[in-house]
Amino acid sequence: MKKSLLIRWSIMLFVVVAWTWSMFPLQDSDYLERFRQLSAKQVNKHMRAAEKFPALEEAEGLKKQLVELEDRESEEYKAIEQQLKDLQNSEAYQAQAKLPGADSLKAKIDYQELMQRVADIQEQDSKISGYKALERAANGDSENYRISLNQFVKVPLQGKSSNKTILRYIRIKSAGKLNLGLDLKGGTEFIVGFDSSELGPNDRAEEVRDRVLEILRNRLDNMGVTEPEIKAITSDSISIRMPSVDEADKSDIRSTIRQSARLQFHLVAINNNELVSQYHADPRRFQTPIHLLRKEIEEERNGELHSEVVFIEKAAEQIKGDDVDRAIPNVNQFGHWSISLRFNARGAAAFADVTGKNVGRRLAIVLDDRVYSAPNIREAITGGQAEISGAFSFEEAKRLSGVIASGNLPVSIQITSEFGTEPSLGIDSIQNGAVAGMLGLFLVIVMMLWYYKFAGLIAVAALVVNALLVIGTMAITKATITMPGIAGMVLTIGMAVDANVLIFERIREELLKGKSLAGAVEAGYKRVFACILDANLTTLFTCFFLYKYGSGSVRGFAVTLSFGIAASMFTALFMTRAIFDLLIERKLLKTLPMRSFKFLHNKNINFFKYSRQVIILSIVMVLISILTVVARRDTILGIDFSGGTQLTYTCEGEPPDVEKIRGWLADQGHDRVRVGYKRGQGGDRELEVVMAKMDMESGAFSQALDEAFPECKLTISSTYSVGGSVGTKFRNDALLASLLSFIAIIIYISFRFEFIYGLAAVLAVMHDAIVCAGLFFLLHQGELSLTVVAAIMTIIGYSINDTIVIFDRIRENQHIIKGLSYSELINLSINETLSRTIMTSVTTMLAVLALLVMGGGVIFDFAIIMFYGLIVGTYSSICIATAIVNYWHLRKQPVKAHEAGAKKAKAKAKKA
Repeated sequence: MKKSLLIRWSIMLFVVVAWTWSMFPLQDSDYLERFRQLSAKQVNKHMRAAEKFPALEEAEGLKKQLVELEDRESEEYKAIEQQLKDLQNSEAYQAQAKLPGADSLKAKIDYQELMQRVADIQEQDSKISGYKALERAANGDSENYRISLNQFVKVPLQGKSSNKTILRYIRIKSAGKLNLGLDLKGGTEFIVGFDSSELGPNDRAEEVRDRVLEILRNRLDNMGVTEPEIKAITSDSISIRMPSVDEADKSDIRSTIRQSARLQFHLVAINNNELVSQYHADPRRFQTPIHLLRKEIEEERNGELHSEVVFIEKAAEQIKGDDVDRAIPNVNQFGHWSISLRFNARGAAAFADVTGKNVGRRLAIVLDDRVYSAPNIREAITGGQAEISGAFSFEEAKRLSGVIASGNLPVSIQITSEFGTEPSLGIDSIQNGAVAGMLGLFLVIVMMLWYYKFAGLIAVAALVVNALLVIGTMAITKATITMPGIAGMVLTIGMAVDANVLIFERIREELLKGKSLAGAVEAGYKRVFACILDANLTTLFTCFFLYKYGSGSVRGFAVTLSFGIAASMFTALFMTRAIFDLLIERKLLKTLPMRSFKFLHNKNINFFKYSRQVIILSIVMVLISILTVVARRDTILGIDFSGGTQLTYTCEGEPPDVEKIRGWLADQGHDRVRVGYKRGQGGDRELEVVMAKMDMESGAFSQALDEAFPECKLTISSTYSVGGSVGTKFRNDALLASLLSFIAIIIYISFRFEFIYGLAAVLAVMHDAIVCAGLFFLLHQGELSLTVVAAIMTIIGYSINDTIVIFDRIRENQHIIKGLSYSELINLSINETLSRTIMTSVTTMLAVLALLVMGGGVIFDFAIIMFYGLIVGTYSSICIATAIVNYWHLRKQPVKAHEAGAKKAKAKAKKA
């Protein structure tokens, strides 16, 4: 095997194995069991070492017995006390006490004590999570000493880690690698509220609520790719739904929600050292001066909790949290996580003024009345930057940075209730969608194997690896998989299929020219590289702007698609080429037979014969689509955007199936609904029905619902008019991201081709998005939901990819074939790529048809838009984009001909 081929296969196998390994475990493992596994090595080491100290261990047992006895005057207590004294005076005890390694005995006793505490806590509260049980057991209380977990668990690249760091490390090790979103797995709902009676006379509750909503949305977005669902439910309350998370994550989320993020700076008292000494001398009798506040700076060092008392001025300096321009987690000079702050112009000036006037004093950094650090001011700080140091883990530094950067809450808020929620898409829809997706993938595989034979097998292997790489990358980055994310995967698979089809069709062309198999493979990959690169880079630009300026599910789509593009490039251009090269070198592959559609052989269709009629048809379809949206403007927005009425019912008896409830509501004329169950903190299951439009009294509706399902007594517990989970910001962000994406596409394609090519591609894509949405809204009376948005984004990606392939062939032929008019050149290029266009459309259509036939609910919405999109996208790539390019060049040709005629006339005049 050639060295270069060996290197390529090594890289390929390493990537596949590493990414596959990164996906496991798929689900969360038991937290305490994971702790036992991680601590087993150290605990066993301590157990073996402790065997050298039997006398010391016996003494520790006697001490424990003394602690447990309350009556110190009893005979039993005195007997054990005497026994302990005798043991401590023994030669064995004295000898063992001098031996090194006594820490192992303490570690053994601490571990036994720790596990006993965990068992006691779980016995008292059977529902407590493993994380909380271990945290409480380790931290202790007024009656139990603190146990350092770093005796048992070592965090890589760290010395003695704090309990907080180790607890998070165990959480990471026990966490499942695949994070499913609210729509696929369900999660937790937090109801957040504030007291409107505390507002000022000029403050409206709705305006304050909306400000709180946006601040919380920014905070939760800064925590990671979690894609929360946030909506207003009353004038003073908000619903926040997060994907399924463990208790540790819930604790972080609660802190993030509640924290007011009031950042202040206070000078430490000039005589702080003197005051601290007086306080420690007699804490009970010490009185804090009226102009000062006594605070404590707490931090963990080497697993132990340390605190420093400081006295700070009551009045804060004129530096506000609102002046913070940026807050990011950072590693300071000591290798610890901290929070780096950068102020705006006003804040920088105020900070420079305070530090300049107080050189030599300490400045306390206070967040929500807690002092995190109080560094000495050595000189005036004019750079407008500061740092909050403390015993932060990375996760805590990241969370606090997000909270500070998001701004201060205008009011104090409380979490009034928590619920566990079921998948928002409905379990029935997810199950149907999973079956339909598997069937669609099976049909695609069968089609590739039937049409391309052995080459199809290589393509199938590439598709499998492509899926593994995408899912593995999402697992590594902790990205959340949602319905829009799955839409990105669908587009990824479509682009991966298309890349393989392009390669195989090119190889077929080279073989027909009489080249050897090795020469055909080499030429095929070489000629197709620019086309695949342009198509993927164009889509990647779109992903960049969707992620940077989009929010929520739009960012989820962009993340998944970006991973898919990278995976598609790797499998199509690198992996399949390595497989072909190895088989050819080993002489295991001598021919590459493929089927072909005979009706496509040597086609010479004139696609511009009816171009005027085609353009008119497209304009009519676009106008009809726009008029449909205008006519249905009051009913076109789904619950995601418009909100509606939310009714919650308690269930006594056998809860009815969600699909049956949805069917009954449809029979009653309520198509725009969302149905699901959720559990309260008491474990009671509640039915939640959200309707876009309530055309009857809630009491009458509830009675009819209860009568329709007699097996369960449904009692209404609450009724809210809820806002949409997708707000104005989402809409504006999506529009901005789309606009910038289109501009980027025009610029890139103009650079790679011509300006008119970029403009034509964007116009074709806009045509596809408008017509597909219009057909859905008109023929199916559909509504705009996040699923529909995901489908439209998928169509945009598919269409631009399709268009680039044809443009690339035009560019190639333009350099190879001379003597043809531009119209003839475009026609030839379309005809040459027709077999690839049809094959790609057919394979993708098989998957879409499976979703269309077997998927119900929102899966049907996604599938029907994809169905229209495949047809319209193929049509626009062949007939619209090329027609625009052709028309542009037809207009330029007469000008060129006139200029050429003028030059000839001038030449003749000179000769004369």
